[in-house]
Amino acid sequence: MSRTIIDGEWHSAESGSDIREYLSNPEFRENERSGYTAGPNEWGPIQWDGWDRSAGGRSSIEIHQPDINDAEDVDTVRERLGIDRVVFSPGQFRMTTIPAQDKQVPYMRALNDLTVDRFAKGDGTYYAKLFVMGDHPKESAKEIERHADEDGIVGAMITDVGPTFPMGHKSYEPLYEAAEKHDIPIILHSTTGIVPGFPITGMQPTNFAEFHTLAHTVPKMWHANSLVQRGIPERYDVDIGFWEGGISWVPALAERLDREYLERSSEFADLSKLPSEYLSEFYYGTQPLPEEETGMVDFANLIERADLGDQVVYTSDRPHQDFDAPAAIDNIEGLSEEQRRKIFNENALALFDL
Repeated sequence: MSRTIIDGEWHSAESGSDIREYLSNPEFRENERSGYTAGPNEWGPIQWDGWDRSAGGRSSIEIHQPDINDAEDVDTVRERLGIDRVVFSPGQFRMTTIPAQDKQVPYMRALNDLTVDRFAKGDGTYYAKLFVMGDHPKESAKEIERHADEDGIVGAMITDVGPTFPMGHKSYEPLYEAAEKHDIPIILHSTTGIVPGFPITGMQPTNFAEFHTLAHTVPKMWHANSLVQRGIPERYDVDIGFWEGGISWVPALAERLDREYLERSSEFADLSKLPSEYLSEFYYGTQPLPEEETGMVDFANLIERADLGDQVVYTSDRPHQDFDAPAAIDNIEGLSEEQRRKIFNENALALFDL
């Protein structure tokens, strides 16, 4: 059966030194070239987080694919996996770990210039998201204004670990206004790193597993809770997506939100429907799919119960070692052909207006 598969997330793999070459100020760029001799040249100010993701050396799969410097670099693997279109996410999204805050915005701009130049082809196969920063919402809004009308730019990505405030905070208003004006979605993406933000602060994990279990789910609940309770979906016509956290957390938050709303609705913003209904209008990336591996959750049933039939988008998370090939969706028992078609194609078409 013929089908078209859209991958809502394949990471580019630019290095810090790649981004540096797109810094617009020549003097600043030259200073940055020589300013990090204590560490690997390709890092620049973007710090590595120090986590061992190989399970103590037991995983032999490369965590990153360092040769993805242009969209066409993924041609061979994409075709082998049967993926027809790719919406790239920036690979170097640890901008929030740059310790010098006055350098974060110039590097954000440089990364977006690189993305437009190398990955946002808009050619029917390759598209990309801009990178925006939670602690610089005004400057991020300017990035949307600067690049949103490029043919290959179809969204803006923000890390859900790192921002000082949850996404319902009033400081994000310029970001939502720009996204609404240019009709592009905002995708909240999980990250790990040396970030002094919720829920990292105070977690004190003993290993990566203890940290990773919460780092990709608790922040999403934090942001979704804030978005709904403060009425952002009522005030702005902007699609919101949650990537790299699965979907099993959604009904748990929905139940808590509805219960609180029914008991104390006066503490919520003025909403026109139950909080759970807003969660059913957000978009969610499929990766990772631990539900099927553990057998704890019936994925197909979860989509139905949470009313997410039109909201779940296939995301591979290539080239990370725990990526999900399209076969991961095909192997889920209980999914109808209509559900698979929406996950692989129709929902991404609607979200990214491809």
